[in-house]
Formats: sequence, structure tokens, C-alpha cells
Amino acid sequence: EPVLQKIDLETMSYIKSISLKDYNCIPQSLSYTHLGGYYFICCKPDTTGAIPPQLIVDSVTDSVIGYNGDVTGTPYISPDGHYLVSIDDVKGLMKVQYITIRGEVQNAFDVHTNLHISDVAFQPSFTEAHQYNIYASSSTQTDVLFVELSSGKVKMVKSLKEPVKREEWPWNRKNRLIKDSGLFGQYLMTPSKESLFILDGRLNKLN
Repeated sequence: EPVLQKIDLETMSYIKSISLKDYNCIPQSLSYTHLGGYYFICCKPDTTGAIPPQLIVDSVTDSVIGYNGDVTGTPYISPDGHYLVSIDDVKGLMKVQYITIRGEVQNAFDVHTNLHISDVAFQPSFTEAHQYNIYASSSTQTDVLFVELSSGKVKMVKSLKEPVKREEWPWNRKNRLIKDSGLFGQYLMTPSKESLFILDGRLNKLN
């Protein structure tokens, strides 16, 4: 259904529905930034299989602002709200955008990859204050992609063995999750088919 449901978690009561019908968008995933108060929504492919651009919804007025340019894919927001990372597996594209304190969305850089990214985790930078890096796991390969968001620097963390096959993981389309250890933690964790791997976020390598 082309709609977002707004619920008050404190009272567990329904507030309203936000229609996306004018944009023919059935939401698949979304992320929120407090900078500007925006929701970035990834829509399901249409009847032709084409993936429409992300929609931006204003959380204050509950109205659709419009498309996020031509950006497609699953949105992820950094903990500080400044970075929007969008993963389009069909195009093999990771698009990074910067959100200013005024809520302006600016294009930063693109990363082209054939990793078929499964999941993304944010890690505070240990070399730059108030900056973040990301680690992206692959749904088909044995590598993890490291990206420094402040510079666009890219590195591969290798030899993490094969992930669980997608058909063997029906509970979630992310067949290889990757999780950080919190705001002040330096370690990340990701599973393979038969084991669990710990990554050192400070040294950018397998622990």
C-alpha cells in the first residue's frame, strides 16, 4: 500500500497516515535524520521492475517534499544525522550525501561496487573527530567494504569466508548482517556460513 503509518510510541496510538499515492510509492525501507527532520524512503520496484528515486518526507508537516534527485536504493543514516548512504544493488552503486545542520542535502561521492552489499554499519572515526566510517558486508562474497565518509577513501577487508546463501536465510533479505559495538566501541561483528567474524574498527582489519 502506498502509505506511511505514523504511530506514537509513548502512547502506542495511531496518529495518521501519510499518503504516497501521488508518487506511486510502496515503501520498502526508510531512514530518518533529525537535521531537517527528513525521512528518506526507498520505494519498491514498479510493475515494470524499475526502481523509482527515493522520496523525502517532512516529519514536521507530514508532507512529501519530493524526490531525492535521482538517488535510488536502501537508505542508511549515520548516527550524527550528517551522512545519508544509499545502496542500490541493481546498479552496483553506493551514493553518499552530506546533510548540513540546516538540513540541506548535498551530493558527496559515489562508490561503484560489484559486492552486492547486504548490510551497512557506521563506525566513529578514530583519526578524525566527529566523523564516521562505514563497513558494508557482501551478500555473495567474502570481503567487507570500508569507506571513509569524510574523504571517500575505500579499502577492502578480505578473507571473511562465504556468507549464508540467500535461499537459506528466508527470514531477512540481508543474508549477511554487520553490527557495530555502539558509540564508543571499536569492534564490529558479521557472520559467515559456519563462523562469526570480529572486525577491529580502529585498525580496519580482521581481529
